[in-house]
Amino acid sequence: MNDQPTTPAADVLAQLGWMPPGARVTHCAAAGDGNMNLVERVRFDDGTTLILKRARGWVEKFPDIAAPVERAGVEAAFYNALAGSDAGDAMPRHLGFDVNSAANLFEDLGEGADGMSAYAGAIIMESDIDAVADWMAALHALPVPADRRLANPAMRALNAVHIFDFPLDRANGFDVDAITPGLQRAADALKNDQRFVAAVKSVRERYLGDGPGVLLHGDLYPGSWLTTARGLFVIDPEFCWIGPREWDVGVLLAHMQLSNQPAALSARFKARYRYPIDQALTNRIAGIEIMRRLIGVAQLPLAIDLAAKKALLSAARALVLGQTA
Repeated sequence: MNDQPTTPAADVLAQLGWMPPGARVTHCAAAGDGNMNLVERVRFDDGTTLILKRARGWVEKFPDIAAPVERAGVEAAFYNALAGSDAGDAMPRHLGFDVNSAANLFEDLGEGADGMSAYAGAIIMESDIDAVADWMAALHALPVPADRRLANPAMRALNAVHIFDFPLDRANGFDVDAITPGLQRAADALKNDQRFVAAVKSVRERYLGDGPGVLLHGDLYPGSWLTTARGLFVIDPEFCWIGPREWDVGVLLAHMQLSNQPAALSARFKARYRYPIDQALTNRIAGIEIMRRLIGVAQLPLAIDLAAKKALLSAARALVLGQTA
């Protein structure tokens, strides 16, 4: 467990010259239930607020898992690449980055809700799925930035472990029966399925490769957007990379299935996104994302029973192997 002391947000803002002129910090609290980073809402005595996001050498939700602090610079580079674009307009304003503190400063979007309620049975609004599709299409239409940080190899390496490796490691010691009694048997069956494991490995190799592609968000699921009075905003691009557009599409479609959204909503998203995709690759990516979210560390607050999870794992296998789900 990491027990390093945390520099107070007020001190960081003061040291970096990020305090509003003449302002004084009156309150600081966690902003949302972040996984990767320390994200705080800082309130000042004039009633204004800012969001301070810091990367530390570990995953905030799992302090025993090391993570590259340079992800803060990658995130800053992503915002810079989108500045002035339609995609950039649908993200919070980026106000500052400091490499030594691994800190980013953002506007506070105010009261809003992320999409996590989808996992508790809420149906995603058509207007939200349209906004996500439009944002993704605008992102993927951008010229590939020259900033080498956006290849993001360190975060890809970390992500590869938790997407492809750990869930299918027969010796990982992760007891999914402790989450859903009876699921371990289905997990073990996938781990011992050589065809499935080989197919997952082939996607892993592509994920870690440096081939042509577009700028990707990398982790676009309902927890990565906020619906506010000003509309829908996309956040948390620290897993971004340059790769096939099917990655972002496949991950999102996986979460539509994991949250049991109507099939018509997924069809609406694909039609709205408008770009042609390699359906086989998209299916493999979606199947892997479903698998890792059910039997890996990155668990979701799913309100479903054992039978539903087993059905999802069966569907994931079919998607990965190119079979009819």
